[in-house]
Amino acid sequence: MTTRVIAIVPRRIAARKVPITLWAGLLYVLSCEVLLFSDVRSSQRGALHSDEAIEAFQRSHEPTTMFGQAGRFVAVNMTPLVWPGYVLFLEGVLVLQTGTSPVRRRPNHFAILCLGSIVIWCVFDWVNFYYIGAWKYIGMPIDNPWHRYWGYTFAFAAVVPGMLMSGQMFMNFGWFDRAQSAAWRLPRWVKWLVLAAGAMMFVLPLALRNPKGNLTLWTSLVFLLDPINLKLGRPSALRDWQRGWYGRTLAAFAGGLLCGLLWEFWNYWALAKWVYHLPFLGTAEHLKFFEMPVIGLLGFIPFGLECWVMWQTLRTPFDGLAEPLPGERTLL
Repeated sequence: MTTRVIAIVPRRIAARKVPITLWAGLLYVLSCEVLLFSDVRSSQRGALHSDEAIEAFQRSHEPTTMFGQAGRFVAVNMTPLVWPGYVLFLEGVLVLQTGTSPVRRRPNHFAILCLGSIVIWCVFDWVNFYYIGAWKYIGMPIDNPWHRYWGYTFAFAAVVPGMLMSGQMFMNFGWFDRAQSAAWRLPRWVKWLVLAAGAMMFVLPLALRNPKGNLTLWTSLVFLLDPINLKLGRPSALRDWQRGWYGRTLAAFAGGLLCGLLWEFWNYWALAKWVYHLPFLGTAEHLKFFEMPVIGLLGFIPFGLECWVMWQTLRTPFDGLAEPLPGERTLL
């Protein structure tokens, strides 16, 4: 067995000027927060948890000033508004860390990533709304479908970039540099077993047709698609592990968890939001981090890796043409 040691690269941020995108993204996110909480404070409301409660509130508390109307607009559209700002902030952080970012280095690739992110999230929404019913959206504008569509587009397009850029930020800090071991070989039959397990885990939510399907939904596509990525020569978690490198996986985990915490925080006081229905958790369903049952936060950890794996599969047609394969120290 050969031993492969990945050099630990110091992560020292040089004396660089802070990128304008970092300040712009931070200011934008804080502005969204100020406007959201101005709507909460001026109406003396808390978080609302049903369509009926949101509809009754909006009928009885219509803002009368321009500032109040701006706050209400942000409250209704918090998720699609704030997440592009967070992505802009992360772009500035990555530039500060390395002198460039995936957005600047490969803008066409990043645009495809945003489109791929919409596809990826639609897969999970499709499974949820047609089969398991583990969450639902409430407060969605019903009078103007285009209002909903632009919100869906901006929100869904930021899911995967937000997680991968967050994970890349952690990786650039060097937090996972020591997550290494000697190289090792995974037997072929184990790879087939992993793929078969992933297929069964993905089919399970479709067969159960109830919220218990959440137990496998958030890890199934790692098992199903990563062996395929490995076989095709794509970036793969299994390939990283066999080389003795676990840092990229841990960075994806961290990016998923951070974004999960932010998603739930920015979702809670919004007037168009999602709520969960996970009765199989019993009394634990009512122990919550904002709207999410606390135990459900664990799902955000593999979700970061799952989205990275799905993205590697989706972009297969583009790599090897004009797009080079990423290095082992990048998530994008």
